[in-house]
Amino acid sequence: MIRNKLKILVLIFFLIFFMAELFFQNKIFAEEEKIWIDTSHWEIQTTFVSDGYWKANENKRWVDTSYKVNQGYWSNDSYQVWVDTSHWVNSGYWVPENYNVWINSGYNKVINYNVWVSSGYTTYKWVNSGYWSAYSYTIWVSSGYFIEIHYQYWEPYSEPGWGINRQFPVISSGGYARLREGVYKKWVDTSHYETRYAARWVDTSHWESQYVDTSHWEQRQSTVWVDTSHWETRQRLVWKDISYYVTEGHWETRTGRHWVDTSYIVNQGYWENYTTYSWVDTSHYETKKVWVTSGYFATPMHGQIIVEKQPEYVFTKWHKDANGNEAFMSLKITWKVDNNNVNSEAEKRKINKVYIYEDVVRYNDKGIEKIILFDSNILSTEEGSIDTSCKFEHAGSEESILHVYVYAESGEAGHISFANPINGFRSINISPDNSNLNPDLWLGGITYEIFEF
Repeated sequence: MIRNKLKILVLIFFLIFFMAELFFQNKIFAEEEKIWIDTSHWEIQTTFVSDGYWKANENKRWVDTSYKVNQGYWSNDSYQVWVDTSHWVNSGYWVPENYNVWINSGYNKVINYNVWVSSGYTTYKWVNSGYWSAYSYTIWVSSGYFIEIHYQYWEPYSEPGWGINRQFPVISSGGYARLREGVYKKWVDTSHYETRYAARWVDTSHWESQYVDTSHWEQRQSTVWVDTSHWETRQRLVWKDISYYVTEGHWETRTGRHWVDTSYIVNQGYWENYTTYSWVDTSHYETKKVWVTSGYFATPMHGQIIVEKQPEYVFTKWHKDANGNEAFMSLKITWKVDNNNVNSEAEKRKINKVYIYEDVVRYNDKGIEKIILFDSNILSTEEGSIDTSCKFEHAGSEESILHVYVYAESGEAGHISFANPINGFRSINISPDNSNLNPDLWLGGITYEIFEF
């Protein structure tokens, strides 16, 4: 008994899981948390490449091996010596002089200023309201009454001893008939349709949103540096130097032992080869295609997106359509932003950019190929649509997902996605006799769908 109950519970769980998978495979509803908007793209960039090499330079240089031979002798004789009596004559005087000095000065000044602070919030409250409404209705009223009907009749009878036969009996006579009175009740039906009037309560209670504007002027303070720096004239004494140098001297003849220097320089040397290395700078600017990873988190908004896609069964461009042209997919995206809770025209969200791409999950574990169908700014609008088309190079499984992002001027974003497989040659199931292709065996997708974001 317990085992059977467990089997039933497991079966219900898998049924709910399977239905949820089918449901969410096609529709993605409003995302309440911030979503990552991927703006990664290829970009042509010019970068500076630092490059170069060392170059060997062969040179010649003179290696000087000259040397000095220090020699001389002591001699006792007379010799001339120059006696230098040159000297400075220091003189001058002090003079007053005006000069300018930059004085750095100032002070902090506190100033008050008013700032308009835009603020507010939206409250929701339940409003009990309604009214009594008069209305009429017709009903069948069953009614009536009984009335008494009085009547008279003659009751004939024979009375022994009477021999008189009368053709017309007379009341109180001794004829053969007696006058009787009878009473019976008769129902008088007064049933009828009757119009009646009543009142009923019409309940108009509802939730009501109210924007409470708390915007106000706010007084703030700021500290400002008041610069009072200036040039200031001052006076000082400056020494005017008129000193001068007197060059003078005389030769003196002296006698005694002195050193006679007979040293001389021996000049010699040789040439040698040597190598120097110089840096040859080959740095340059290089232009190349670079993948820039970028994006931002955006607050989701709410609205509706209508997807119209043709055909239902999308094939790669290597297939041909009925006209012999390469197969392609056309797509129309129509959006409408929900601005019901916006109070002012300036706060209404308007779409100014649409980004559509598909992640094609390729077969044989060849990875995911990102195909961009549309990525451009548009004129800002609450409601609008764009048309685009695409040819697919490679086939993709049922896990291939097409994403649609709409962006508002304020940075908010909406996102929906749905499965969009791409049929290749291996996607078609052909019957054994290579005929009677069954389109139901191809990988299909939506042709018209309404999404909430």
